[in-house]
Amino acid sequence: MRMIKHTSPRLAHILCGSALALVASLSGWATDVQFTLTPRETWIGSPSVMRIVVRDGATISQPTLPRVQGLDFEVQPGRSSRNSMNIVNGTITRESMTTISVLITPSVAGLFTVPPISIDVDGQTYSSAATTLSSALSTTGDLLRVEVTGDRPEVWIGQPLGITLKIFVKPFRSTEHKVTLGEADMWQFIDQERCDFGPFTAAIRELAQRGQRPLGHEELVDGVSYFTFDLRGSILPAKSGVPTFDDVRIAWNYPTQLSVTRGLFGGNGLSVSATKPISAVPPTVTFSVTPLPLEGQPASFQGAVGSFTLSATAKPLRVAVGDPITLTLAITDASTDANKGEGLAQLHPPLLTTPELLAHFRMPSAPLAGTVTGNQKVFTQTLRPTRPGITAIPPIPFSWFDTTTGTYRTAQTDPISIDVTASDHISTDAILGVDTLADSSRKKRTATAEGFLANVNPSLSMVRSQSSAFGWAVATGALIVPPLLCGGVLLARRRARRFAGDAGAARESAASATASQRLARGECALAIAGYIADRMRLPGLSLTRREAATALQQAGACDDLREEIDSLLVAAERARFDTAGPTVSAKATTASERDEARNCIRALERLEWRSARNARKEPS
Repeated sequence: MRMIKHTSPRLAHILCGSALALVASLSGWATDVQFTLTPRETWIGSPSVMRIVVRDGATISQPTLPRVQGLDFEVQPGRSSRNSMNIVNGTITRESMTTISVLITPSVAGLFTVPPISIDVDGQTYSSAATTLSSALSTTGDLLRVEVTGDRPEVWIGQPLGITLKIFVKPFRSTEHKVTLGEADMWQFIDQERCDFGPFTAAIRELAQRGQRPLGHEELVDGVSYFTFDLRGSILPAKSGVPTFDDVRIAWNYPTQLSVTRGLFGGNGLSVSATKPISAVPPTVTFSVTPLPLEGQPASFQGAVGSFTLSATAKPLRVAVGDPITLTLAITDASTDANKGEGLAQLHPPLLTTPELLAHFRMPSAPLAGTVTGNQKVFTQTLRPTRPGITAIPPIPFSWFDTTTGTYRTAQTDPISIDVTASDHISTDAILGVDTLADSSRKKRTATAEGFLANVNPSLSMVRSQSSAFGWAVATGALIVPPLLCGGVLLARRRARRFAGDAGAARESAASATASQRLARGECALAIAGYIADRMRLPGLSLTRREAATALQQAGACDDLREEIDSLLVAAERARFDTAGPTVSAKATTASERDEARNCIRALERLEWRSARNARKEPS
């Protein structure tokens, strides 16, 4: 007989209630959405934040934003999430919390009504209540001041001047918490994205690269305490009058409120909970720029201001007509102020278009850039003598305005003694070793119509000798030529297989032939640079002077060869000469350059290029 167990209604109710309680404890609390807006009072361009906190939501959509004229709504990227579980008296409660932030930024001043912002959570729509938001124009007042001061009250046009940017920010004091922020805390609120540092950009960038900041100190200004931060810079005034610094603007997010925060390991702390944007620009500076006098200004003046010394060297000192001479001019800043050498970057070279120099030399017309090292700037120019017998490079003047005496001064280089000889021309007969036809002792030939044998009396012995020689030549050729042809074919195939996958080796093998072709076209510098690049297996037509000098040194080239090749490359870079057309002297100069380049390539062929390539491959 089958037994059926009976359960009373009271027990069934108890079991159902327990099951519902267990499900509720495991699933956690019901979904809840909260909206908070802070602060309600802000400034133009400073956002308020609407935080949407969703508890126990599985599917959360993006907020639906309203449109209000004068307000900009933007959902901040990223959501913060937090999950927690609590067990109290055997009851398990789980909670998940997701926070979404919406930035509301006013673009004009006024009182705004912020319409409801809605969000869908697990298929249900939640909306915030309409609220008000006010914005005002932020006034700096006496919270922030900026000044630019100069090292001297008066400076000449073109004279370097050291300047200092002084930033005065008033310390924030909280009367509620009785706390005053220090200078390190105040610097954290500078808004560098809105700042323009002008001539002080290099200084602030250098500090940032070192992970540093300007050090501040407390200073009283008109009886008010400020934290002062200094930045150093320099200017080179280009016009007279009182300079303006319109490109300098300092912006700050000035603290306005502190709030109590709970630390990670317990305990309370203070943090800045509200700021307002302020900015300041420097007022009119207290120093002025004086124009240079026109009276007594020499013709060789190129704008140099300060105190300088001038020196010159030339190399080589013995050349032929048309050969390059490298003239090096060194200008040294001899001033004693703190900005020594700062104006050398804008310094122009001495005037090289003097009648004395142009009468005996040709030079490129391209402007000289110069190289600055410390308190010295070096200019290099290529001179080419136009005739033999020139004995010196004439003095070169350099003028500047002396800021100490307030007058113009001119210095001249010493004459540089040189020896210029005529260009050498070698005839083809001299190369072949044939005597000149004008030699009176040479026997004259009789002109006939019978060809080259007209002056020779043929004999039977001559005929026999020629026949025998011809037979031997044919026999020898039949035995030697076929093996030579086969060997040549094999070598050609081996060469083709060797260079098939190595373009650098192929270029190296053809370096001499390529250079000869370029010389035939008159491309002297390209022939030398290309030869070095091919032997070093470097990318073609991209060799720099520095790479060429390094390769020559590694290949064992002597100093004279390196200097000669460097002079040729420099001359090629400045190959713009003031010639008046294709004259005879110009053609002779071109022939001399080709001979010089050909001799350089012959010297290059004797260098150890394999050692140079191995040295380049070794890790530094």
